[in-house]
Amino acid sequence: MTDEWSEIGDDALGRRLHEELPRYAAPPGLRGAILAQRPRRGRPAAWFAPTVSALATAMVLVLVGLTWLPRTMSGDVVQRIVNGVVLEHTRVMMWGARRPEIVPAALAQDSGIRLAKVFVGDDVLSLEASEPVYIDWRHGVALHYRDQDGHRITYVALPAPRMPMPDRQRVQVDRYKPALMRVGGFATLVWKHGDVACFLVSNMVSASDLERFKEYFVRDRVATEPFLLY
Repeated sequence: MTDEWSEIGDDALGRRLHEELPRYAAPPGLRGAILAQRPRRGRPAAWFAPTVSALATAMVLVLVGLTWLPRTMSGDVVQRIVNGVVLEHTRVMMWGARRPEIVPAALAQDSGIRLAKVFVGDDVLSLEASEPVYIDWRHGVALHYRDQDGHRITYVALPAPRMPMPDRQRVQVDRYKPALMRVGGFATLVWKHGDVACFLVSNMVSASDLERFKEYFVRDRVATEPFLLY
């Protein structure tokens, strides 16, 4: 049999196979199965669903932020910046930092704020990320911490040489007197370091959590020194 097939040319072999091999009808569902695997026109790209999800979250944050803004929109700069800081903190809680790999010392180029000293964490708070931010038309820096119970704490420094301090909200914390402001389910401690406005925000709002939050403020306040480059 081998010798017989070896003597047949390619064309003749093809004709003989076509003539002599048995044929079988395709199963009824084969055509439908093939068509079902064909890419459909207008099918969303792989990036479409995550993008829509991110945009939806951004819209929610904006809408929530609008409910926090002062009803009169009277230009209360402190309240406006605190609203923006809380929204930034909320974004990081949901999506993480945009550029977490940046070391704090490298933030000056993007923010115009240099950190002469930085609280890099201890046995209670760990520094998870640092990044430049843009809040209320101001370039600044943000440092993101987490405590042992999983609470997230965000430190933000923004240029604000003419920002007044809200005296009525000031609270005594150790030897310092920052302002304590509440927005939604978040607490924010506000203070000035020269021409730099500093904010520490977290969702620690219960009586016991708030006392711990004040301790975190002291740790950060003592060990962090921001100043404007220009």
